[in-house]
Amino acid sequence: MRLSAFLNSKRYRSLSSSPRGGTNLVPALQTLLKSGFTPTLHDLNQFLHFLFQRQRIGLLIHFFSQMNSNQIKGDSCTYSLVTWALLKDRKFEEAEQFMSRIERSSFSCVTRIWEYLVQGLCIDQKEPDKALSVLRDCMRSHGVLPSSSTFCSLIYCFITQGRMDKVREVLQLMTDEKFDYRFGNFVTSSVISKLCSIKRPELAVWFYNNAVNSGAFQQPDVVTYTTLVIALCEMGRFQEVFDLICRLEKERIAFDVVFCSSLVCGYFRKGHFREAFQKYIEMVDKGVNPDTVSYTILIDGFCKLSNVEKAVGLLHKMKKDGIKPNLITYTAIILGYIKKRKLEEAFAVFNLVEDLGIEMDEFIYAVLIDGVCKKGDFSRAFDLLHEMEKKGISPSIITYNSVINGLCKFGRTSEADEVARSINGDIITYSTLLHGYIIEENVMGILEIKKRLLEARVCFDVTMCNVLLKALFMVGAFEDACMIYKEMPEKGLAADSVTDCTMIDGYCKAGRIDEALQVFDEFRRTKILSVECYNCVIRALCKKGMVEVAINVFMELNEKGLNMDKNTYRMMIKVILQEKGSDKVLDLIHSIENLGLETYSVMCNEAIYLLCRRGFWEAASYVYMAMKKKGSILTSKSYSLLLKRLTGDEKETLIQPIINTFVKEYGLSEPRVSKRLIHYLCMKNFSNALLLLEKMKENNLYFIVPITVLETLTKKGRVLDAYKLIMKAKDNLPVMDVVDYSIIVDGLCKSGYLDKALTLCDFIEKKGINLNIVTYNTVINGLCLQGCLLEAFRIFDSLESINLFPSEITYAILINYLCKEGFLLDAKRLFDKMVLKGLKPNTRIYNSLIDGHCKLGEMEEALKLLLDLEMNFLKADSFTVSAVISGYCQKGDMEAALGFFIELKKKEVLPDFLGFLHLIRGLCSKGRMEEARNVLREMLQTQSALELIERASDEIETESIGGFLVSLCEQGSIQESLAVLNEIGSMFFPVEKRLRSFSNELGKLKNIYEVEAFGGDDIVSKSLTSNDKVDFGSYYSLIASLFSKGELKKANRLAKEILFNMCKEGC
Repeated sequence: MRLSAFLNSKRYRSLSSSPRGGTNLVPALQTLLKSGFTPTLHDLNQFLHFLFQRQRIGLLIHFFSQMNSNQIKGDSCTYSLVTWALLKDRKFEEAEQFMSRIERSSFSCVTRIWEYLVQGLCIDQKEPDKALSVLRDCMRSHGVLPSSSTFCSLIYCFITQGRMDKVREVLQLMTDEKFDYRFGNFVTSSVISKLCSIKRPELAVWFYNNAVNSGAFQQPDVVTYTTLVIALCEMGRFQEVFDLICRLEKERIAFDVVFCSSLVCGYFRKGHFREAFQKYIEMVDKGVNPDTVSYTILIDGFCKLSNVEKAVGLLHKMKKDGIKPNLITYTAIILGYIKKRKLEEAFAVFNLVEDLGIEMDEFIYAVLIDGVCKKGDFSRAFDLLHEMEKKGISPSIITYNSVINGLCKFGRTSEADEVARSINGDIITYSTLLHGYIIEENVMGILEIKKRLLEARVCFDVTMCNVLLKALFMVGAFEDACMIYKEMPEKGLAADSVTDCTMIDGYCKAGRIDEALQVFDEFRRTKILSVECYNCVIRALCKKGMVEVAINVFMELNEKGLNMDKNTYRMMIKVILQEKGSDKVLDLIHSIENLGLETYSVMCNEAIYLLCRRGFWEAASYVYMAMKKKGSILTSKSYSLLLKRLTGDEKETLIQPIINTFVKEYGLSEPRVSKRLIHYLCMKNFSNALLLLEKMKENNLYFIVPITVLETLTKKGRVLDAYKLIMKAKDNLPVMDVVDYSIIVDGLCKSGYLDKALTLCDFIEKKGINLNIVTYNTVINGLCLQGCLLEAFRIFDSLESINLFPSEITYAILINYLCKEGFLLDAKRLFDKMVLKGLKPNTRIYNSLIDGHCKLGEMEEALKLLLDLEMNFLKADSFTVSAVISGYCQKGDMEAALGFFIELKKKEVLPDFLGFLHLIRGLCSKGRMEEARNVLREMLQTQSALELIERASDEIETESIGGFLVSLCEQGSIQESLAVLNEIGSMFFPVEKRLRSFSNELGKLKNIYEVEAFGGDDIVSKSLTSNDKVDFGSYYSLIASLFSKGELKKANRLAKEILFNMCKEGC
């Protein structure tokens, strides 16, 4: 029975359906022979071939071993089948040993077998050394000359391992005179292309140069040059690309569209968009017709440049030229629209692709899903996923990762986690979820992801380890983090700078500085250079107050040629300043003088900034001088801060040279220069400041007057200079609101520059700033100060017409001045109007009315107002008490004055300085010296009175007047004490001095009115024509009082007599 019959038998069919590799079901060859089988070698080979085709490799090898045990010798076909079976089963060493035992003539297709063995050792086993040894053996011992692809595999494997010496050995083997193997463009272009695909263009160029120099490769074609151009473009060596193109033109090698497209693509990838478009134009000019790939490269380049409009224009030109865009072309345009956040336009292109009947792929959907996820439109993202499934496009993990990443970035990590549970996540999935939970500080989420990550047995990479380490530190799992860090080498992972920084930062934040320093020491022993690791350690040491160690780490950092970031510089100097003081900062600056100029400049500028902020202007000035000595450059910010601090402390000797240098180095066009110079001149020489502004305007130099200048001038009482500065600058003023302007208006009004205050108000309104009630209150107060009550009331009456309503302060100002001028009836009417408007009078308004009545001796009205004040739940203050006491004293009713003083004292309300003065003066005038002495004692124990007395001591630069008064009081020298108090009163209250100087005139006026009542008209003239000097201001309140009482004739006659006598004095 022949073996072919057995192959068709039912018994063998049941055997062939058995599991692969199940050798126990195959009957022994002896059993077959005993059963009557008499197969020939051809039948056996046919059976082996059948097993090989059915991929029953295990059965084939087992059957061959039975042939050997039954001493059945095979032929070349048998040995070839067995060898191929071993190779297919990845048993390369067994195959090599088997081939070594059998003679070369015993194999068919021997070259192919050796090539497969060499390539298997390179690609599958990653043993290029073994492969090279086998290659040498088969070439020298067996005379086999492998194909180009075999050499490609071997060269590529050595290059990817970075073993260039072995690559040279392969090239030498190829060029050995025994073989003289001349590999062509296929080998060269394949190797270069593979190296470029793994982002190793420098190795691709190195291989090309060595291949040419070895002599094994002599005539590159356009394909090889194309791969070389790609490699050079990836490295950014465009000058060499240009030289290569020139050489090709000299050699008259025709460019094809692939070469030109690769060149354009290379320029685009490196961001040289203009040059890329220029190369495209040159390509067209040389007669190379662009194809779909060429146009797609251009369109993709413009989309990456965010010029999707030009890309669409190229798409239309492409169609016009009869070139059909493909799916990649449209996907590039969709990417361009998404980059510009034009999602609707992107979907319009997507719908166009669908209408054209172009078959969609996953990538175009992934692009759209990523775009809508970045915008936060997740409902649309899930709709696209469902649409993919309907069209039979299975979303890969990449697409799902886009959704998960989008959800995490929008703070919806829990939803992203739900999506991840429905798929088999990869390392990116888990790292994204972990990162999301880290940002949300979700400890439970972190622990859950960690658990699932370990259960999924995902192979970690360095990025995954870094994220996991950060997460573990967040949840306080320090030991787990340490274990993962130590296990990284066992997993074939090399910690990078991010890993070390994460470990250091995690330990530092937990306050475990010792562990952080241990990791840092391990990091220092590696060849990795990372500024961030040093920054992290320095920041942690500074926070712990370990300044000396931080400085040492900083010096080591600079020795390695690395620079800290500015925040770390600032933190280190700040901590040194806090812990050790400004002297230690200066020591640091001195110790880094030998550093590079750039680092030194950054450190010094940061030092000046912090020293100035803390008020150490002397130390900052020292740093400035040290920088100038070394030729280092100060930033404009450092100059500005230093000058600001020196100006505040009025260090004139230092300001002028620094500001001169500042102007020379940066010029007036620098805003900080003009700002500081204007400030300096305004304080030093105001006329020069105005001249500077005028010159800067003439030269069209931009400047802004600092608002601090206006504020300083106003605070120093130079409000007129502030006004002039505003009027001069006009359009070069800082951003000021109505409050800023109102402060200056108020200063002008109080200083008597009412016309300028009104001009400034007009200027403010022209700038489009609406004046508020505060500003109008200021103007009304200024008008009242100038005695322009009529104009003040005109403004007051016009407020409601401009939608402004008078406030309590408005009424308080007007009532106060009406009372001062004696118009008590008008003041009372305004008071009633205020109450009707729903505004509640305050103590100040009541004080104005009470004081007005007291000055006219109308004590009953004053006391009624005082009672009304208390009924409105307001409290009398020191001014209230003083006004009533002064009123009683003016009438000579000292009993009432003293009784009121005692009554209010029980309520813990004492008069002010003037109240005490009037009471003491009145008691002394009545000879009640002991009572005056008691009041003086009380006065010298009152805080407000004592403060005023001590101010007088400071102004006349003498010993304590308060102590002197106490001494006089104890001695009973009340008249002497009163004289001192009168002098103090005249210092701070000029009206007191004037009242005393005109006391005689007031007495004469009293006699005038008494005589007038009995018809003695001539006495007025007689009294006024005395030798005493007449002052209209002395009589003004009496004239106003007559008007308020309606006694117009008396008021007019008195005014005429006064004016007549004043005219006589003028003559």
